[in-house]
Amino acid sequence: MENTNETEQPGQELKQEGYVSRPGWQVWGARIGLVLFLLLVAMQVLSIARGGR
Repeated sequence: MENTNETEQPGQELKQEGYVSRPGWQVWGARIGLVLFLLLVAMQVLSIARGGR
C-alpha cells in the first residue's frame, strides 16, 4: 500500500535542526525535584535504620 499523506517529494531532503537545549525553568525544576527525591529517600533510609518508627 502506498501512503498518500506524504509531503516529501522525491529528491527533497528534510532539514533537521541541531541540538536545542531545554528552557532554564525546566532544568532548575528537574534539579529541585531531584534534590527533593533524594531527601525523601534519605528520610526513608533513616526511618528504616531507626527501626521503622
